[in-house]
Amino acid sequence: MDFSSFINRIKDIEKVPQKYFIVDPELPLEVYFGLDNSGRPTLLIEDIEKTFSPSEIPSTAQILVLSFNRQGKACLSFSLLSSEHRSIFNTLCYDLVEATRKDTRQQALLCLLGRFVAWQNLLKGTRPGIMSLQEQRGLAAELLALIHFAQHKGIDVALDAWVGPFKMDKDFEFYDDWAEVKSCQVSATSVSISSIEQLDSATEGELFVYHIDHSPENKEDAFSLEDIVQKVRGYTKNAAMRRMLDSKLMLQKYMDNEPEYQKKRFCVHSHAIYKVSDGFPCLRRELLVAAITTCQYSISLPAIESFRME
Repeated sequence: MDFSSFINRIKDIEKVPQKYFIVDPELPLEVYFGLDNSGRPTLLIEDIEKTFSPSEIPSTAQILVLSFNRQGKACLSFSLLSSEHRSIFNTLCYDLVEATRKDTRQQALLCLLGRFVAWQNLLKGTRPGIMSLQEQRGLAAELLALIHFAQHKGIDVALDAWVGPFKMDKDFEFYDDWAEVKSCQVSATSVSISSIEQLDSATEGELFVYHIDHSPENKEDAFSLEDIVQKVRGYTKNAAMRRMLDSKLMLQKYMDNEPEYQKKRFCVHSHAIYKVSDGFPCLRRELLVAAITTCQYSISLPAIESFRME
């Protein structure tokens, strides 16, 4: 659908207030356009599997972002707050719709979210905030795991499975298994699990643990965050894969040519993969009383040595 066809489509839609009409039935996501109860032009994405907190997808001065449940389905909406910015909003909506033209629903949603982050920064006229040292280590660990899966499963499968930027329960979700990735300092003897769902699953998965620390610039095997990003990009086979990777990196607040990500060096001192199977010491939802809704806990690494994979 070209831009003029899209504009004509939404003009027809707005003739029926307070109703939403699907934009393009061929999209992998259910994308609607209409006027909300306040008469504001709104792009609505329905049945996206989970809702988001306002901090995960914040509104801007011009765009109200809402994440909610509607008739048992998780939805996400983008509404224009000021009519004077209507032309920009039309362009944004068209760009978000086109970003969803992917093979799977998951790819479509990730690309849409990544594209909206770029629009947020453009509308605010600012660059994303710098990741903390802990966030940089965490992203480096996920990218190292992504390289591992690219080598063993293929980059297309690995990229599609990388849902960490999407704030899902686990960092990688494949068709028949999953993986959670943790980074910690060299001296760490335990890893922190931030939710019950991170290691709870009906299928076996893997826990990747990377001991990563800040490193002097002259250390031979040290790398920057930009180094590891460029290495991952080297695995991508086409422009579509590159766009998917860049969208996910954007969701993680990564940006190219940032001195912080070029100069700060890291070193992986060791890493291990543990099989999360029956008997693995982790919390299971089915074993907890209903009154416990959330919790965080730590797992001793020496205590799970018998689950370590070669």
